[in-house]
Amino acid sequence: MKKRVLIGGFMHETNTFNPFPTGIEEFKKYGFFYGQEIIQKRRQTNTELGGFIEELEQAEGIEIFPSIFAGTMAGGIVTSATFDLVTSALLNTLRETQVDGILLALHGAMVAEGHDDGEGDLLESIRELVGPNIPIVITLDLHATLTPKMAAHADAMVIYRTYPHMDKAERGREAAQIMLRTLAGEISPTVAVAKRPLLIGPPQNVLPSDEPMRSIMARAREMEKLSQVIAACPAHGFMQQDVPFAGVGTAVTTDGNPELAQSLAEELADLLFQHRRDYLVELPSPEETIALAARSSRPTVAIADVGDNIGAGTPGDGTALLHEILRQGVKSAFVTLWDPEAAQLAAEAGVGKEITLAVGGKSDPLYGPPAEITGRVRTITDGIYLNREGMGYSAGVIGNMGLSVRIDSGELTIVLNSIRTSPNNLMHAYAIGVYPQDYQMVICKGGLAFREAYKPPIVNSYIQSDTPGYSSCNLERFSFKKLPRPIFPLDDI
Repeated sequence: MKKRVLIGGFMHETNTFNPFPTGIEEFKKYGFFYGQEIIQKRRQTNTELGGFIEELEQAEGIEIFPSIFAGTMAGGIVTSATFDLVTSALLNTLRETQVDGILLALHGAMVAEGHDDGEGDLLESIRELVGPNIPIVITLDLHATLTPKMAAHADAMVIYRTYPHMDKAERGREAAQIMLRTLAGEISPTVAVAKRPLLIGPPQNVLPSDEPMRSIMARAREMEKLSQVIAACPAHGFMQQDVPFAGVGTAVTTDGNPELAQSLAEELADLLFQHRRDYLVELPSPEETIALAARSSRPTVAIADVGDNIGAGTPGDGTALLHEILRQGVKSAFVTLWDPEAAQLAAEAGVGKEITLAVGGKSDPLYGPPAEITGRVRTITDGIYLNREGMGYSAGVIGNMGLSVRIDSGELTIVLNSIRTSPNNLMHAYAIGVYPQDYQMVICKGGLAFREAYKPPIVNSYIQSDTPGYSSCNLERFSFKKLPRPIFPLDDI
């Protein structure tokens, strides 16, 4: 008899300082699938689900049973109605269908109304229903906020090793392999988590390809060479999050040896904490940023709008850098803004029409004021595009920017989107006829993730700008209430 493996997922990176809640409609914009639709939409994609499907379909004696997948862009706290809907759908599947294993793609930093530990509470509900003998294996983002409850109810954790996150399908395959070995009776996984009082994240020195993370990742790979170690995984956590479990963490999965798992997790966590001062960076102001980019001898310059990093839960309509571009008279720049209202007005004007608009800066005073531009409408699209291999994140996945309009004012190009879109695959620009390499500078609404799309020869240098917003890495700008103290860098420990 075939063994049945349930696959599904619930992915949200929650910025608790974003005052706008994340409801079910936000998930439907980006990824909300039931049953076989999961396989149809995610087969042969660079996603965790794509990895699950690929590995399980190649295995003998396995039946894939897709349940529900809900995933959206980072944002404000998930509504209780949305959390309950997705959780109930998953639990109902398990009530109606006997399964032998559960594979879930989770983010690890989800906060919902009434659930500071979104993933931990979800996993607890599943475990209470299926009992202790059904293996649960999960994948997590590198920016997961690991918790003891997550470790108590999952048998194995697999966390991204790359940032930008280009190994999603690979980690999905790894998780599926762990599940297959468990179902075959080859291993009996157990996972331990360790935490440290440290907040880190982009745009700090956290790239796994650079020090100090490179050495920490190397130590994790050494641990995995030990006979009983299945996976050793550092996690940055998500620093724009006010929860009791905030901070860096590590998860180590072993074959039936919880003491070894805990010991190695503690060692990795110590390494993360020992380098706490090495992650810190100083960033230029918006005024300094644009002046530096204008003088750069290595264009195109990609500028990270750090405070308006869509991938960290911001609106994407911040105008601080655009105002400086206009004030300093920059001639050649490409700027994308989330502004459904202005996009609609430009679309109504029509291609070829000259129009004056107030763009951006409408979501929150932090991100304003709007900037006035005058330019010609060049392109109007429905915003649908395919993320392509070699151009950044999520190859094979359909992206959706909503109604989008390109406006040119001389060599300044403004693209207005109706759905927030991280610049993590070049197709977000190519699909509307923009080639970033043609400009002196490009404003990227991201921290570090966009660098897989915006890499040489598309761009030749980077600047990270200390712009205001919910994703600022200047944590003194936020009021923490639930955060455990002391914690670095808010406290000098």
